[in-house]
Amino acid sequence: MTKTQLQDDVTGQFGVDLLEFLKQKTGVEHLHDYEIAKILGVDNAFIGKLRKRYGIGKANGFPRRFERTHGKGAINTFKAIIEDPDHSLADVAKHFGFSRENARQVYKKIYGRPYTKVFRKKLQTRKRKALNARMKSKRLGGLMKVTKKMKALGFSPLIRNDGSVFTIIANGHKLGFRCTSRPVFVGTRRYFRISQIGGASERYDFLICLCRDNGKSACYVIPNHAMPKHGVHLLPEARPVESKYARFKDAWHLLT
Repeated sequence: MTKTQLQDDVTGQFGVDLLEFLKQKTGVEHLHDYEIAKILGVDNAFIGKLRKRYGIGKANGFPRRFERTHGKGAINTFKAIIEDPDHSLADVAKHFGFSRENARQVYKKIYGRPYTKVFRKKLQTRKRKALNARMKSKRLGGLMKVTKKMKALGFSPLIRNDGSVFTIIANGHKLGFRCTSRPVFVGTRRYFRISQIGGASERYDFLICLCRDNGKSACYVIPNHAMPKHGVHLLPEARPVESKYARFKDAWHLLT
């Protein structure tokens, strides 16, 4: 049988071209040359030559052996556990009942690369998630402080969470909320960097900026038209003659 004849036979019988058929059988189903040859009714060597011509490597027999030992679907289960950023080699080893080192070797045989780089990436992901959780907790605490203040002043704030940004609806105004507790030193003065909210000029009437430092806090009510495009540096102890933003400190009257 020629390659053209085999191509026509595979397309007619399986609905895919010969290349995709070989990729599926070798790379996904992990069939060896003799098994593919048996399906197509050709010589083993012919399949080997076709693989090399298409640049397809030999089937990795490990996944099939692994599933014979641990049951059908074991490879997918292994991948699902180990690809979860919150799971480790110890977790997958515990699931299958073998050692952590064995899990490391299984990973290398399935993916063809060591687990080291993946482990480092997972650590970075976990640190980033932990940092985001802490930042969200701080923002939420600051938001509660601001809304408590607003209620004491007679407002009835309604809080909305627009993705990564908290929005406050009060007295017919839409307020964006920003909070920071990391001052930036410029000489001996401590400034608080407040970034602008993307599209804020269209989405918000005011930006509520809360600066927190060692238990102390300062809140600014800045109209959107007065908020610079790329954000602002606030100096809570500054007087009106020292900073044009000082007049917005606790300027809750603007909301009335």
